[in-house]
Amino acid sequence: MDKYKLALLGEAGAAGLDRGFSIRYKIFRESYSNEMYHWKYFQKYRRSFLEKPVYYVFSILGFIISLFGIEAVKKVNEIVERNAIDFYKNNFNEDDEDIMRILEDEKKHFAMSVDA
Repeated sequence: MDKYKLALLGEAGAAGLDRGFSIRYKIFRESYSNEMYHWKYFQKYRRSFLEKPVYYVFSILGFIISLFGIEAVKKVNEIVERNAIDFYKNNFNEDDEDIMRILEDEKKHFAMSVDA
């Protein structure tokens, strides 16, 4: 699978998780909005019939995780965002303006888990 399809499905999953988290924790609304932007960005390069199922499965999973409390949400978010940052740094040109913005957003999302 190519890097654009992985990024597309990863952002669909991240948007779903943040959607599920934001039902109980409003602080995740902005990161949900960012992840939706990232998802739409990668739709310019690839599409997949798996996008919507991944989004909905991860939305449900995000809500279930939120039932375990904010610490569980922070831990999952930390893992997801750390891996997203690593993925973008390893697979995309960090000098690209759009990728740079996505990386900045992912770093802000990561900071929500480790600083908050």
